[in-house]
Amino acid sequence: MQLSEATALVVDDEELICEIMAAWLKRHTREVLTAGNGQEALKVLGESHVDVIVSDVRMPIMDGISLVRAIAATVAERPRVIFVTGFSDLQPRDAYNLGVEAIMEKPLEREHLLDAVKRSLASRNELWGRPLEISPENILEASFASLADAQRDEIAFGRGGFCLRTVHKLKEAPIRFKLEFKADNKIVSGEGIVRWVSPAENLLGVEILYIDDQNRGWLADLAENKKLESYIPSAPNLKGNPAIAVAS
Repeated sequence: MQLSEATALVVDDEELICEIMAAWLKRHTREVLTAGNGQEALKVLGESHVDVIVSDVRMPIMDGISLVRAIAATVAERPRVIFVTGFSDLQPRDAYNLGVEAIMEKPLEREHLLDAVKRSLASRNELWGRPLEISPENILEASFASLADAQRDEIAFGRGGFCLRTVHKLKEAPIRFKLEFKADNKIVSGEGIVRWVSPAENLLGVEILYIDDQNRGWLADLAENKKLESYIPSAPNLKGNPAIAVAS
């Protein structure tokens, strides 16, 4: 979906900030709605179709996390959600697992917000077509018997990335990866950003930013499956052994 076709909902208890973000979006979207907290946002969602929500996290009455959980439980066609926060206590792992597509820190720049909204509305095939312009700090290669086997206990895909079990300790930084699924005859090469790591659990969460031309469509179809609620899952099924992964 193009930004000009979208209806956006801005949710923030600080009236001035809400007005500023709404003004930025009004110049580029079909319509912008506003709400002062999560409870008001749910009322708006019950009355209007919304494609993307830009929400504060800490708010009275109902905060951003509670809003996203309520949307998952009550809204049939879930809008994309972008969090805007002035605090550092939000756990990215939990937010991405709930379906949040981006976490942005206040104070915001207009172009950064617009870019995040555009990205949330784009198809995966379109979004994953441009290689990173920086050198990744992490390199990861993982081999699996098949996609079906891997999804049992080694890897989990969401709409925007994947969670992987690996004994290697990687940084929260750009990554280049190669995932081989032998029985499917697929080798997926791509780039992204490690958004969270849990060394104690041998887990990490990767947001995908680029996939090679050969297998982009295949992975995009998997990511855009309507059953996938998480943007980046918090964990795969934790039974079985870690993936065979080599990092440098």
